[in-house]
Amino acid sequence: MTRWLIPLLLIASWGVTVAILLSPEPVAGFAIPHDVIPKMEQGDNGQQRHEHTLLLGWMFGVLLIATFGGLMVWSSGARCNSLMGGLLVATTLIFEGVFSAMCWSYHRQLADPAAVSFFGSFPAGTAWQLYGMGAIPFLFVGIYVGFFSRQIVTPRTTAEFPHLSKSSR
Repeated sequence: MTRWLIPLLLIASWGVTVAILLSPEPVAGFAIPHDVIPKMEQGDNGQQRHEHTLLLGWMFGVLLIATFGGLMVWSSGARCNSLMGGLLVATTLIFEGVFSAMCWSYHRQLADPAAVSFFGSFPAGTAWQLYGMGAIPFLFVGIYVGFFSRQIVTPRTTAEFPHLSKSSR
């Protein structure tokens, strides 16, 4: 990994954040009056509120996931061509794919609310969120636990710890 990758990802994330903050607010995008109860407001199907920000939200999420995956590889000390580095990169790419599928499903749901596909009892976008995005952290934890004694805290780093502890006092 080049040393400029993470700063470039953070700069790109900042750029997308500024674009989101400068995007116009949708007209009546927060709530509409309820038909039966006049004092209550209700949401609509989301198309008017989310259509103009969905692409920017997807770009922001993709950049944050890439930053997270890059920091995981960098902080582990693993090279991308090592087993741990390869697994972290592959898991990051799976994370990107699941997030993109979730956004695409939501986009399709906004485009045609009548033709929403369901997975079990959930709409496709929600199912991607619950089952896909919910499982990804377990992959990262599994990689970290599996490689902890071989890559993260090795016998060499354990032997160096008392010296570092004494020198910091």
